[in-house]
Amino acid sequence: MAITKPLSLPKKHIFHVISLPSSLYFSAVLEKPSSISSSVRETDLLLKDLNEKKQSFRKNVVSLAAELKEVRHRLASQEQSFAKETVTRQEAENKAKTMELEISRLQDRLEARDGQLQVSASTSEKYLTELDGLRSQLAATRATADVSAASAQSAQLQCLALIKELDAKNTSLKEHEERVTRLGEQLDNLQKDLQARESSQSQLKDEVMRIEHDIMQAISLAGDSKECELRKLLDEVSPKNSDKMNKLLAVKDEEIAKLKDEIRVMSAHWKLKTKELESQLEKQRRADQELKKRVLKLEFCLQEARAQTRRLQRMGERRDKALKELRDQLAAKQQAESGGNNEKHNFWETSNFKIVVSLSIMIVLATNDVIKMAQPINGCKLAELDAEGLRMGGVSNPKLEAGLVDEFKTDGVLRKSEC
Repeated sequence: MAITKPLSLPKKHIFHVISLPSSLYFSAVLEKPSSISSSVRETDLLLKDLNEKKQSFRKNVVSLAAELKEVRHRLASQEQSFAKETVTRQEAENKAKTMELEISRLQDRLEARDGQLQVSASTSEKYLTELDGLRSQLAATRATADVSAASAQSAQLQCLALIKELDAKNTSLKEHEERVTRLGEQLDNLQKDLQARESSQSQLKDEVMRIEHDIMQAISLAGDSKECELRKLLDEVSPKNSDKMNKLLAVKDEEIAKLKDEIRVMSAHWKLKTKELESQLEKQRRADQELKKRVLKLEFCLQEARAQTRRLQRMGERRDKALKELRDQLAAKQQAESGGNNEKHNFWETSNFKIVVSLSIMIVLATNDVIKMAQPINGCKLAELDAEGLRMGGVSNPKLEAGLVDEFKTDGVLRKSEC
């Protein structure tokens, strides 16, 4: 038997439906007592209708009870689902709170990372500015190194010219020495001639004295008659001869005195000449030695300047490479930060910080190398000034010679010390 689902009506409507046939029934019995037979039919119909209504009511009650049971079951299931929903809602709220805390913590971490990134960006910009300044200094040092190399080459050419002049002066000194030796030989010959003349004069005097002595002996041996004649002859001849001899002797003495004076003057002159030539020769030798030393120093300065320029070029290439790597890493870091990379990294262990530290160390080393390279450049300029001082006359400038002494250190840097 199929149970039709009744309408879900409230209870007051149901009681009204039940009470309606009984009231009609009692009203019909009271109103019509005379016509019982007709009313019986009506009552039968009403009872039948009432039974049908009771059955329908029972069906409705059963259906309502089933519906109530189903509603209670639904209500229980809804309560269970509501409890589950409350539990899940609490869990979701807890998860939301934890997520909010995690989001706030991540936001704080992100702000800290942004601050670190800004600090690293500012430090990198500062190092970039320092690197630009260092590049300008490097360009200036390269220019000065080129200038010093050119000056060293010009000084080397000047040194070669000075060496040629020194060779020419050495040849001229040799010629002067030969002339001095020839003049010395002539002086020796003159002295020998003078000695020969003095010896001949003494021999002549001795011969005259001997002749006079012989004459006197002859006069003493001769007679008186002849004595007068001889005395007359002697009185006539001897004054003339003695005057002539005295004149000749005076002339010879004057010539000998003049020759002696000339020999003294020439000997003194050539002694001074020889001393001057010896002093010039010694100065030329010293200048030659100093010039050779300075040529070696200039060559060493040139080699040192070239080595410093090559070293600075290599350091510049390494710094450019490190700067490029730093820029690439900064770009990758910014992309990672913009992409939402929330992994925790230590700032002091990042490659960015290590590269910045290495760049700062390289900058310090480069400044030290620039300071070291400036010293041999100054030494090259000093040697060039000395070479220009040596150019005139083959003798260095006495102010430079008296004030400066250049010496080598083991690392090839020229030092200037006061004498």
